[in-house]
Amino acid sequence: MTAKTVGKDSKEVYKKQVIFMPHPGRFGRGKEMGRGPYEKCGLIRDTSLPPLRPVKEIFEIPFPYRDTKKNGKRWRELLADEMEIDVKIWYVPYGEFDGNEVLFFQETKKVDLKTEWVWRN
Repeated sequence: MTAKTVGKDSKEVYKKQVIFMPHPGRFGRGKEMGRGPYEKCGLIRDTSLPPLRPVKEIFEIPFPYRDTKKNGKRWRELLADEMEIDVKIWYVPYGEFDGNEVLFFQETKKVDLKTEWVWRN
């Protein structure tokens, strides 16, 4: 997911990648998978995609700003009030982009501070 400002001086202000994969058992050590949830460690985030169950991810993207002083007081000035957010969901079967990857979903939306916006599928 990437977010960039809209306009002639467009800049990328946010970029994040989330990888979903089954995590190893044995407390995250070794390469073999565990036999069940009792071998998973509570400190390792489970990033697998369960079958027939939706997964929700939340991204907090701050609008770019600059701290300045105005009349002797601290003031926060917005540098842009519009952003363009691009989301791509890939299936990468071998863990690398080597020509076997498949693009499942791609969408670009404009977001501004004037409207309330929620991404819905």
